[in-house]
Amino acid sequence: METDIYSTEMALRSGISEVHVTKNKTVRALLKELGLLYRHHVVLVDGKRAYLDDEITEGQRVIVLPIIAGG
Repeated sequence: METDIYSTEMALRSGISEVHVTKNKTVRALLKELGLLYRHHVVLVDGKRAYLDDEITEGQRVIVLPIIAGG
């Protein structure tokens, strides 16, 4: 089983909407690999907010969303 990673920003930027992760890694490592900054994104793992040192394991569903602010 593989981990599914979904990122709206990544999809818009590169046309890729799904990435498969085959080994465990932290949220920090994943964002670095994707070239994304944590302060600009919210990461959900299996529907719950994840933080930089949280580990993503095989089979989990990960969604990366950009933080949107306005005024």
